[in-house]
Amino acid sequence: MSNFFFISKNNIQKNNFQFDSDESHHLINVMRLNIGSEIYFTDGEGGSYTGSISSLDNDIVSGNILDVHKNKNELNYHIHLGLPVIKKSRIKIAIEKSVESGVKEITPLSLERSVKQNISIERLSAISKSAVKQSMRSIIPAINPTSCLSDWYDSDALNIACIIGSDKRLSSFRDEIVKSVNDKKKICLLIGPEGDFSNQEKEFIYDNKFIKVSLGNTILRTETAIISVLSILNELIEYE
Repeated sequence: MSNFFFISKNNIQKNNFQFDSDESHHLINVMRLNIGSEIYFTDGEGGSYTGSISSLDNDIVSGNILDVHKNKNELNYHIHLGLPVIKKSRIKIAIEKSVESGVKEITPLSLERSVKQNISIERLSAISKSAVKQSMRSIIPAINPTSCLSDWYDSDALNIACIIGSDKRLSSFRDEIVKSVNDKKKICLLIGPEGDFSNQEKEFIYDNKFIKVSLGNTILRTETAIISVLSILNELIEYE
């Protein structure tokens, strides 16, 4: 468990901070921190802070801010993940790993071959927040309501789809990806369900000129595909 916490911007005044009761309870009773302890926290909107605890009065943690950073541990490009609805236990993994990998926006997608179930955006947001704490990011990714493919599609973005049977790897498109990042374009990344996209969805992907990539000869679970493609994508961009 990382020593990293959340605070509302409203609870930061000049160089002073005060946690709410829930986070204070965690700090005091789980992490066992005391006056003088140095802690790290974020407002979830890009600000991250180093602070020192000066008071535990009424079981509320407050203290002084020692250092401030903007967008610490954040990628300098925006990845929007189109995530097909999958089983609850596995969508948890998918959210965790995509957030830990730097994704800034996630939209659950209702595809023809995705699992038919209701999605709790509140639950997914809680999973996302926990992953931000684990990875010590400074921005909580947006979790959008469930959408269909055509509504999720962004014509102004660089759209990438992982498709079973594609003969191209992501590295083949490195120059195009890097140029898009330099041009401040959003990267919209589409992962298919394990049964792959339907013929109609593939037609949409081809008609709208997505970059179509393969992740190898084996058929990956959706959450495994997410980890794989995000790792490759970030390495291609970060080591340019």
